[in-house]
Amino acid sequence: MAGFLVAEEGLNAGLVIRFEEGEEWIIGRDPDVSYQVLEDPMVSRKHVICRLTSEGYVLENLSAVNPASVNGKKIEEPVTLQEGDAVQIGSDIFHFTLKDPAETGRKEKTPSEDEVETPTIYEESEDLGALAFSGTGDARWIIKVISGPNSGAEFGIFEGTTFVVGKDPKTCDILFQDLSVSAQHAKVSASAAGVVTIEDLGSLNGVYINGQKITQPTELNTQDLVALGTTSFLVIDQQQTRETIVSPVSGMEMLYGGIEVKKEKEEEEVPAEEVAKKNWKKMVIPIRHLVLAGIFALFLILALGGVFSLFKSESVSISAADESQQIGQALKSFPEVEFSYNPSNGKIFILGHVMTEVDHQEMIYLLKSLTFLNSIEDNVIIDELVWENTNALLMRNATWRGVNLTSIIPGHFVLRGYVQTSDESVKLAEYMNLNFPYLDRLDNQVVVENTLEAQIQSILLEGNFVNVTFQFANGELVLAGRVPSNKEKDFNQIVAGLKKIKGVRMVKNFVVFSQPTSEIVDISSNYKVTGSSKYGNLSQYVVINGKILSKGDNLDGMTITSMQENTIFLEKDGIKYKINYNQP
Repeated sequence: MAGFLVAEEGLNAGLVIRFEEGEEWIIGRDPDVSYQVLEDPMVSRKHVICRLTSEGYVLENLSAVNPASVNGKKIEEPVTLQEGDAVQIGSDIFHFTLKDPAETGRKEKTPSEDEVETPTIYEESEDLGALAFSGTGDARWIIKVISGPNSGAEFGIFEGTTFVVGKDPKTCDILFQDLSVSAQHAKVSASAAGVVTIEDLGSLNGVYINGQKITQPTELNTQDLVALGTTSFLVIDQQQTRETIVSPVSGMEMLYGGIEVKKEKEEEEVPAEEVAKKNWKKMVIPIRHLVLAGIFALFLILALGGVFSLFKSESVSISAADESQQIGQALKSFPEVEFSYNPSNGKIFILGHVMTEVDHQEMIYLLKSLTFLNSIEDNVIIDELVWENTNALLMRNATWRGVNLTSIIPGHFVLRGYVQTSDESVKLAEYMNLNFPYLDRLDNQVVVENTLEAQIQSILLEGNFVNVTFQFANGELVLAGRVPSNKEKDFNQIVAGLKKIKGVRMVKNFVVFSQPTSEIVDISSNYKVTGSSKYGNLSQYVVINGKILSKGDNLDGMTITSMQENTIFLEKDGIKYKINYNQP
């Protein structure tokens, strides 16, 4: 099980940090000590460290200047990460997940029964001296490395043994210090009967035998060429090799395995009398047999000619179909890339989108491994470069610095962030229409803060929580104030609804719940009553601070409940107030 931190906002938006190999990962700005480097002036040399424990992935803060936070709370003690947690490191905001974002994107974009992982180039192991060489003298089968970092190495495969091939020195028997080889790449087994098989252990770059990718355990023959990433090796049966190299017979006898020699000995052993008896010069062949033999030979020639022409005509179509199928298999991990192949000159034209430069390099590597391709015309767009260029332009405008362009699925761009007013949102949309070349693939999710603030204020007023104040900035909503404890349930429902509003990324609730009181608070000193009207002995209207009010009207969030002689009674959030005044 692997964990992932996906950057949604900040200078590194779109970055995916994989916690897959090892048990500790340092994130910071120093490339010498960090597993993942963040190019951000707000990030320390060693900012945080993530550890894999029995309880899950635990995040610990290492920065005293700018501590990291989880769900808006600064990390003071190690925190166990949960699915969907928001982690802020410097100016970047990540969300933690145990689901691979690349696989989730492909399933949403192009669902299929067989999902293929995107090949990934792993970091090279620091233990360059961990390569283990096996003796080959007594082994029937040997592995001879002919290309890659370990070129020239030989490994012996003994009957009745099994070896794991990869680059993890803790779990592998045969180690390859190759960036493109997985930690546990393949398993090689030799049975007691001398049959050698190889099996792919779910590697990212696959196992190829003589240029063909395998999907199940496959038997190896001598001189088979096996490719694991950029490392290639030959599998050699030393018994068969010894017969080929040491045998003193001629080349034709090597091909036929000594059959001709055996025939010569048999002819030498035939007595001379039998040879004389079978002398063909003395044999008489009937004319009828010669005619039948001629007719049979004619039919045989015609049949062979038809068979050869049949195979020749079908071979072209089968080859072209097979080549296109191989190209499709090579590009299967890149669903947004299309191709056009000309079998007559071996030229391929490719276009579409890939996520990163690493994906592009892997795609070109897979295509170049197809020997029938003579040239590649590359028109594939790297989305990573599009993000960087567009975000650099957006940063020049101070009002758009809270907006950034990201992409999780190749060829699908998302514009996210916040602007203050509707006018800024309109200007941003016009700018993208003029300068962004892939508008048909752009999803504009920019939020206008003023509009969102008005919506939040309306929700609080409808719930009659006028004593609750809020602040909203960059998707973070902070609530404060006092609420009677008898309305706690209603307020919690309001908070749950605020969290679901599009654009509200995080809610910090600092509201205090107080006990409702029956005492009446005198606020006469805060208001001036300058007039009143009566109907009989009851007051009907009063003038407070220049406003004419009656029963049921609202005064600064307080509702007038009754008006008696010389006293006005009000109520707000379960608290009662009164204003005393003298009749004119």
